[in-house]
Amino acid sequence: MTKRKYNDINDFLEDESFENWVYQKNGTDINFWEFWIANNPDKSDLVNSAKDLILGISFKNNNVSEDKVALEWQKLQSKIKAKEAKPKQKVILLKKFSVAATILIIVTTGFYFLNRNSKITHKTHYGEILKVKLQDGSDVTLNSNSSLSYYKNESRKVWLSGEAFFKVDKKKVTNAKFWVITQDLSIQVYGTAFNVSTKKKKTDVFLEEGDIWLSLKNGEKKQMLPGNYISYSAKENRVLEDKDIDNSSLKTSWKDGTLLFEKLSLEKAMEKIEESYGYSVVFKDDKAKNTLITGAVPLTNIDICIEAIEKSVDVTIIKKDNSLIISKK
Repeated sequence: MTKRKYNDINDFLEDESFENWVYQKNGTDINFWEFWIANNPDKSDLVNSAKDLILGISFKNNNVSEDKVALEWQKLQSKIKAKEAKPKQKVILLKKFSVAATILIIVTTGFYFLNRNSKITHKTHYGEILKVKLQDGSDVTLNSNSSLSYYKNESRKVWLSGEAFFKVDKKKVTNAKFWVITQDLSIQVYGTAFNVSTKKKKTDVFLEEGDIWLSLKNGEKKQMLPGNYISYSAKENRVLEDKDIDNSSLKTSWKDGTLLFEKLSLEKAMEKIEESYGYSVVFKDDKAKNTLITGAVPLTNIDICIEAIEKSVDVTIIKKDNSLIISKK
């Protein structure tokens, strides 16, 4: 990231990385600005003002600049002074300026209302985990290679592709619902904690606490209670799994940077590695596929992850191009 000085509000507004921090879009930019703000407390007023402008107005870059407006205003004043002896023309000029100002206000207001309901999208790359605080106070942890979208003035209705863990803030006064929408189903929530994954052309939902309702694409509705895990495919038009899981960490440990396996076949475990890191997995023999693995591996470093798996199940994993080639030792 280019180092620069931030002495006035425009320095923040013109920096794309600052806007990424405001919208919590990019992990690198978020880390940079959290560190910068912590070490520059004297700039907190400027930071908050710039943030409010971006969240509340979001003007497009092609708006008339302040310098341009000031220059035109000076020109107009000069013309008015030069023609003070002609009051009628002065009135006409003032009326023209009034019309121009009105048009500018209308155009600017148009941008404001267009952007009030603009769509916000958070995306992660392979090996990246992003924490997002929604405007309603809810917390979302977005897993690698995933995206979360919502409209600026309606953050209690989100669209998910990939995987995310939700900690939804309950609105006790209004009892407002929170919605998560995927390609297979929609989830109706009031206030609870749950995990959603839309990978492998299906949607998996695990409820950690509270209760939620699922509206499946086939019209069926299902209520979930804590510990319940449901997997549904709209493509196959059926519930693939519906069971209770005692150890919630098996479904949610990823949000803390690790994958937890408990007597899982290496073939199934490597599917998770594929999803997290984007590598394709190649088994040299079936014996390696059926090896059971129990333990935890890191989600943010592929080399340490490979080493941990090799030691756990006595296999050799060769990383070649975009593939992980696995064989028994």
